[in-house]
Amino acid sequence: MDWIPESYPPAGGLAAAGFYKLLGRPRLDPLTVLVRETAQNSWDARLENGNPVRFTIAGCEHTPAERSALLDKIFVDAKKAHGTRIHDALTASELFGLYISDRNTKGLSGPLSAAEADPDDTYDWVDFVLNAGKANTQGHTGGTYGFGKTISYVVSQANAVVIYSRTRYRGAHESRLIACAIGEEFSCQKRLYTGRHWWGVNVSDSPQPVVGGEADELATQIGMPTFADGETGTNILIVAPDFGGRRPDQAMRFIAESALWHLWPKMLERSGTLPMAVSVTWNGTSVPIPRPEDRPPLHGFIQTFRAIVERTDADSLPPGLRVEEIRSSRPKALVGMLATVPMVHRPRAVVDDGSNPDDSESPQPASPIAGPCHHVALLRTPELVIDYLEGPPAPEGGMEWAGVFRANDEYDAHFAAAEPPTHDSWIPSLLPKSPGRTIVNVGLREIRNALDRRWGKRENRHTTDSTSTALIADQLAHLVRSVEAQGPGRHEKPRSGGRATGAKPKIDIVYTAPIVLGDGYGTLARVRITPAPKKHSTKLHIDVAAALDGSSADPDLDPDLTLVEARVGGEPRPLDGQRCVVDIDSAKTVEVDLIVRRDEETTVLFDLQAESD
Repeated sequence: MDWIPESYPPAGGLAAAGFYKLLGRPRLDPLTVLVRETAQNSWDARLENGNPVRFTIAGCEHTPAERSALLDKIFVDAKKAHGTRIHDALTASELFGLYISDRNTKGLSGPLSAAEADPDDTYDWVDFVLNAGKANTQGHTGGTYGFGKTISYVVSQANAVVIYSRTRYRGAHESRLIACAIGEEFSCQKRLYTGRHWWGVNVSDSPQPVVGGEADELATQIGMPTFADGETGTNILIVAPDFGGRRPDQAMRFIAESALWHLWPKMLERSGTLPMAVSVTWNGTSVPIPRPEDRPPLHGFIQTFRAIVERTDADSLPPGLRVEEIRSSRPKALVGMLATVPMVHRPRAVVDDGSNPDDSESPQPASPIAGPCHHVALLRTPELVIDYLEGPPAPEGGMEWAGVFRANDEYDAHFAAAEPPTHDSWIPSLLPKSPGRTIVNVGLREIRNALDRRWGKRENRHTTDSTSTALIADQLAHLVRSVEAQGPGRHEKPRSGGRATGAKPKIDIVYTAPIVLGDGYGTLARVRITPAPKKHSTKLHIDVAAALDGSSADPDLDPDLTLVEARVGGEPRPLDGQRCVVDIDSAKTVEVDLIVRRDEETTVLFDLQAESD
């Protein structure tokens, strides 16, 4: 293949250093950006035939034959490519590669020259290989076509990639292969060069790909995934990827986890169709990607996502799941839909992705959420997770919740314009002053207002008397909040023993925790009861119900929910049912353990009241 460095045209052009700046300074790990951007490019190129897009990232250690083909047949004269490390990478003691491939996509079609107009208005090849920053006008896509490809060079320690695509052009299938690199500006024989390099066919100092059978043969020699007869799509080889301080196997697990966290809306089966089939391999061995439904806390995001996109009837929503409209009054607009749901906190999966929480210098984990979940996944039409917007944390204890906001398709263009090149946030200031900026601004503000209304911190009283109610929940809590017990199924009731006067007994919460009861699940709540002065006995009234959120509970939601035992000063007393009274004969402070049997998914709300006997 010919080495074709890009010289500056007389009217000037974009230097290689400027090309790198197109992505800005992503806050995400480069490997995560790589997953997001390449997957979105593949999704935008999908064929509308009802079959899933197949998206694969395959890591490998190159064989000696592949290394030789890359050095001798692809990157010819690599030493001359100023500012790259291609020759050093290809002659190092070990050489790794990342193959990114998609199928059931249209491939990179259109003319091979950036100056040629196409009657079908298709410029996929020149926009991806040659141009930078040209707007994608196809509608409801990931964003500006050309920015996303920059991350492939950033991830390569050699700053080099090989692009191999099969597409349909002018009525026939055509294979195309070209190599590209980004280096540094240099001069040679009184000419100034931008630092961009290509290897292909030199046509009047302009790069064009090797095509047809020759492209297929070269692709096979460097280990590229092959195409079946009639199949179209694109392969990208990232030469000598930078794994960010991770071992190769850890990096591939990080990539698989990044796909799970950022692509899950594309991976869900809806109406019998799997939108995107994502796979990751290392040296030919599959790196598992679990079902999003099976990976806490993603199951909560999926519940809320389905409630929005499937327009679930309110009466059919799971307990505690709430869907509400996010609106703007000026301009008048239904900006999008927000859904939130409380969850039982489940243990997180342990993934060896190179991160060590005890080492601040280790690579960051793939999971964007550390600790209990209190986040909203922001989505628009392409359904790539833009960001996990942080909301109010659990008031205390182990409360956890998740949510999804999906922008209305009608306003997709406004939200797209508010995204940086990496599409990982909405920044209204990126838009000019306009109704569009107002819609994005108001949308974000109203999302936060809705989250504050539902999940915002309330006053929490841990010490109560006979005229107030102490609400406590286990460490898997949906809620830990001191509120009046007036939610569904909860009603004030008269207490026995007459009206209390003067000083009252007190309830102090010691701790709560999940426990195992036989082959089932339970909750232990330990409270400290201090009797009223000069009183020798106290009645502890106990009600339990399944918590829904911070202000409501339902005693009928879990048929297995029942009080099992109270331990007063270590003395066991059997209990039964969801409403019980325990007599405490003591003039001194005593600790009481309350044990409840529950379903795995139930969070227990304890409603306690103490009065002097």
